Amino acid sequence: MRTCSIVIPVYKSTNSLEIIADDVNKLGKESESTHFELIFVNDSPENTETVSMLQKISESYGNVRVITLHKNIGQHLALLIGLKHAVGEFIVTMDDDLQHPVGEVPKLLDAIMANDKPDAVFGVPGYANKKHSLWRNAGSYILNRIDSFFLAKPKNLKKSPYRIMTSEIKDVIVKNYNAMPSISSLLINATSNIKNIKVDHHKRAFGKSHYTFRKLISLTLNNVIHYSSLPLKVLGTIGLLGFIFSVFFIIFTFIQRLFMGITLPGYASTVILISFFGGLNLLAMGIIGEYLIRIIREQQKWGLDDHIKRIDE
Repeated sequence: MRTCSIVIPVYKSTNSLEIIADDVNKLGKESESTHFELIFVNDSPENTETVSMLQKISESYGNVRVITLHKNIGQHLALLIGLKHAVGEFIVTMDDDLQHPVGEVPKLLDAIMANDKPDAVFGVPGYANKKHSLWRNAGSYILNRIDSFFLAKPKNLKKSPYRIMTSEIKDVIVKNYNAMPSISSLLINATSNIKNIKVDHHKRAFGKSHYTFRKLISLTLNNVIHYSSLPLKVLGTIGLLGFIFSVFFIIFTFIQRLFMGITLPGYASTVILISFFGGLNLLAMGIIGEYLIRIIREQQKWGLDDHIKRIDE
């Protein structure tokens, strides 16, 4: 019998958690080939209602584990902690607000066990079926396009917090995360064998989303800064082009001074000095950018064996 771990970061939720636990329990009873473990990672340990509900659930369901953190550290770090402790052959991640239906988990399992054997699958609803607000749907679309440009993400691949991955690729991203991780970006960095499937998306049943537009922008900036060196490459290119332009401008000004009779006193020397040191500054900025790119790549360096999918002997 295969095992599937469902990892859910919890932030100030109560009623939805018991519904999720009950749905996972029913799913396990209906499935003859899969054992499900449910891992709640409590990222709001100061919330007494959440703590009480999780304690009640862990006492009521034998397949539930609760990991309580010392303090709020953010959704993605909480997810990584849950992933590290997941023992399933496949690992599903989902939100705690019931917008990701537990009933779609078998669809994710079928997709990752298909003949093409993907390392990960993102469950994505159609934009018309997403039950988020209009501004969030529009923002998600724009941010997805930004990810495609900066992260070299395939244009037809859409990221989603409702995802499934193999235990092998889970081990890779757990070992190679950075200070401000994004699970989907780590997956895209780790493997190109990812696909999308369509899943249902429900309305939020309780409370309001804690994801504000500011947090979405912050997450996107983290993705760009931590997972892409493109901004530094652009900066380095501008610095090099600026230096080359300043050299040609200095030569042009020098020729003007010698053969075209510039009469304004001090013009040639002032322009040449400003152009030289301005160009030198741009070149230095470009060189520093190249060093920073190498530092970023060193930080994100994978172990050699992590690149190997299999060895046939």
